[in-house]
Amino acid sequence: MKVFQCDVTQDDLLTSVPVDTIDIALLLFVLSSINPDKMVAVLRNIFKVLRHGGMVLVRDYGIHDHAMLRFTTGHKISENFYVRQDGTRVYYFSDEKLSELFNVAGYEIIENKYIHKETTNVKEGISVPRVFVQGKFAKSLLTNS
Repeated sequence: MKVFQCDVTQDDLLTSVPVDTIDIALLLFVLSSINPDKMVAVLRNIFKVLRHGGMVLVRDYGIHDHAMLRFTTGHKISENFYVRQDGTRVYYFSDEKLSELFNVAGYEIIENKYIHKETTNVKEGISVPRVFVQGKFAKSLLTNS
């Protein structure tokens, strides 16, 4: 196992990882923090190091998540893209948008769906709806690197 730090929006993964060697890339709440203009480039960067048949597993924020609905005026940067009070940014995905990004980047869509959860704060006595997108995307066995 090799551990390294990089900015996946700028650094070429091939400088640290050989081509076609990664079996699984796990993106847990990663894409939502990336500027939408750079998302396809990030997915293409990962695509280069995935082996044929390799998978990208994703869980991220879905549109109409409670956190999205709580944003006040002035926090919206663009469609489904917001800035939090701490200055970090977050994008809320539709399942269609997530499929589109992976399709454009050359992936085969294995699974892409919404996950609906209820988060309960027992002390406060409130329950809020959470919405996530979850998907499995593959580099086809027939794909040329």
